[in-house]
Amino acid sequence: MVVEQSIDSGPASNVHSGVRTAQQSGIPAEPSTQSRPLHRRGLYDDARLEEIFRRRVERLVQRPPSKMSRRLQAINYALMFGVGSYMVLYQDYGDRPHCFTGLRKWYFGKVDTLWTLSSEEEKELRERGQLR
Repeated sequence: MVVEQSIDSGPASNVHSGVRTAQQSGIPAEPSTQSRPLHRRGLYDDARLEEIFRRRVERLVQRPPSKMSRRLQAINYALMFGVGSYMVLYQDYGDRPHCFTGLRKWYFGKVDTLWTLSSEEEKELRERGQLR
């Protein structure tokens, strides 16, 4: 909205408030949400060319992603999962407890049971002579 003091009392001015509308002051109105023609500096003077352009753009939007795009997307998801897992499980947040402490205790408990021998397995290996 343009605020302007006006002395004359013509039909285009509001003497009481000094406020002029956007149309009266020459400022273009807000763009509408409807589709407008693409006439800018004579680029699409022919309606047939404009229709061809619109169809081509719509076809591009409707195409499935390319193989390269899918591969990059898969790599992106793998990297996000890897970085997120590292940040939750291995990042050093200091000695104080934090929001990932419980998950870390559970995870490293499972890793320890995976890589350590149970008492039965240790006894069996000692009997075979494979463990000292």
